[in-house]
Formats: sequence, structure tokens, C-alpha cells
Amino acid sequence: MAADPGVAIGQDLALARAAFAHDGPIRRAMARLKYEGARRLAGPLSDAATPSLRLLLEVTGIVPMVPVPVHRERQRERGYNQAELIARALCDRAGLPFADLLERVRPTTKQHRLDRAARLANLREAFGVQDTVRSVPGTVILVDDIITTTATLEACASVLRAAGVRDVYGFALAREV
Repeated sequence: MAADPGVAIGQDLALARAAFAHDGPIRRAMARLKYEGARRLAGPLSDAATPSLRLLLEVTGIVPMVPVPVHRERQRERGYNQAELIARALCDRAGLPFADLLERVRPTTKQHRLDRAARLANLREAFGVQDTVRSVPGTVILVDDIITTTATLEACASVLRAAGVRDVYGFALAREV
């Protein structure tokens, strides 16, 4: 299990950090969590990722964690949003607030075989701030399961910044290497 595959930055995303390289046992565990209904893996994976999250918290301080949303059709198929499970587990472990600010307003093609340009096009106008949100925090940490090109985090960060969030950071359990 390779730890700390580094950080990424983006245009609207200040900084993103992943706890592990997306290979070996982590890759298998992530696939089970995401595609095989093994939601129970969110807790142990979050336990293992918490030290890496604490390094990001040295930069951000105590700020809300916001999960990357899945479209309601995909959530109905899967039964849960793996990013939300991860975010809630990380919030519990690190004592952070949870903020469900985003929604996926339209379904998108699965991204795992798309390059960065195709991912960005696929995600254009796919996210929005939930109608029930009355105010947004100044800084948040977006949470996703895997960072591949940062396109998903960047798309979410753009929506959050347009809604008034000043600084958007990202965190994921794993990063494609």
C-alpha cells in the first residue's frame, strides 16, 4: 500500500490531497466500496486515511467537509453515495462538520475511461448548490473517493466558488498514479 501520492492544484481548487495511491489492496477495496455494495469499507478506509487528512487540516484548519454528489439515479442503483460515506466517516474521526451543499443536477457518463478533456466536458453543468442551502462557509474540503485528473473536484469547486465559497480544498482516499 503506497501512502501519500502527493497533492494537486487546480483553477478553482486550491489544493487536493489523496491518502493513497490507487493500486494493490487499496484499488481492490475501493472497487468493492464503489461497485460491490461493500459500504462497510468506508470506515476502515477512512481510519487509514485520517493521518493524511490531518496534514491537509494543517493548511485549512477546522472546516466543513462536502461530499461530491452522485446523481439520484446512480445513488438509487448503488444504494448510497460512497463519497458521502467517506466524508461522514472522516468528519467523525477528525471532528469536522459535515456540509451537504452540492447536488448532481444531471446524470453523467461514467468517467473511469475518459481523459481529462472528456471528463471536463462530461461534467460541464452537472453540479449545482442544493436549493435548501441558504449560506455557504468561507472554506470547505470537497471529498471524493478517487482523484484521477481532478476534473470532478474542479467542477465542484467552480460551483462552490460561484456560490461564494472563498477557498475550496479537496481530499480523496486514493489517487490514480
